[in-house]
Amino acid sequence: MKTVIFLIAVFILSVPSQARTITDDYGRVVTIPDKITKIYAASPPLSMSVLAFDPALVAALNSPFKPGQKPYVGVVASKPIAGGFFGQGNTPNFEILASVKPDVILMWGKATGVDNQLAKFNALGIPVLMVRNDSINDLITQFTLYGKLTGNTKRANELIAYTKETLGLIQSLQNKINARKDARYYFAEGPDGMSSECDGSFHLEPFTYSGAKNALNCKMSSNFGMEKISMETIILSDPDVIIAMEKEFAEGIENNPKWKTLRAVKSGRVLTVPTVPFNYISRPPSFMRLLGIRWLIHSFNPDLIKPIDQETKRFNTLFFPGYRG
Repeated sequence: MKTVIFLIAVFILSVPSQARTITDDYGRVVTIPDKITKIYAASPPLSMSVLAFDPALVAALNSPFKPGQKPYVGVVASKPIAGGFFGQGNTPNFEILASVKPDVILMWGKATGVDNQLAKFNALGIPVLMVRNDSINDLITQFTLYGKLTGNTKRANELIAYTKETLGLIQSLQNKINARKDARYYFAEGPDGMSSECDGSFHLEPFTYSGAKNALNCKMSSNFGMEKISMETIILSDPDVIIAMEKEFAEGIENNPKWKTLRAVKSGRVLTVPTVPFNYISRPPSFMRLLGIRWLIHSFNPDLIKPIDQETKRFNTLFFPGYRG
């Protein structure tokens, strides 16, 4: 505890005298350093958008990267792991945060227990900005914010342009998609496929543009999601398509006596969400959804949109400029 207090004191004494104010997404006027070079985001979706904007800005990670992800993120993979507030009792390591001295902290404004989280961060003496991350549209305001913080409006405009282009494409297809018969999907999460999301979960946002409907009729118990679903409920819902988060689950489903009677399995409509370098749909719900929505629309309506192979190359070049794959 003495070490933490000492590090906090060192940080406070090192805060630069030059400062400016900025208004966050929730109308809070916050005093921040004039020059921003290190940002810590307290949840994975925000960490991901900072990573896309400029990897050099990332002060600390919420969790370590997998080996296959490291070539895409470069030097960020070696940053200290500070954890964060992202459900299931996860909390940041305040000693690490005090030692890395981020210029600003980003928090999701609708996180569970946000007032308590904010109070803990305020105790560090580090300015905190509350950021919206309720919809994929909020990527635009996030990239705009990073441009204001750093002065790099050119990079912000590049990412905003791609985001708006994708959202425009999605919107242009909606009338055709909505005119068709909706497929009913089951979003299978976890190694056994028996966790999922209920309507209203922001983890399901990509599906809302795809023309498919959730086969489940359930209620959310928390923002974290991954609600436990009984096998009986899954059998009764009998989805047309199963979208699986785990490759191992999808590959073994045909030989699983509990699942092989479902129409999705009988018709061979079990799809695995792409995960290279990060999940296209959720966990975390990041900018990868810009590809994930295209993938879902093609999966349900292959005649309306091309396969995303070529688009993936363009996407990776823009969002992971350090990658040489």
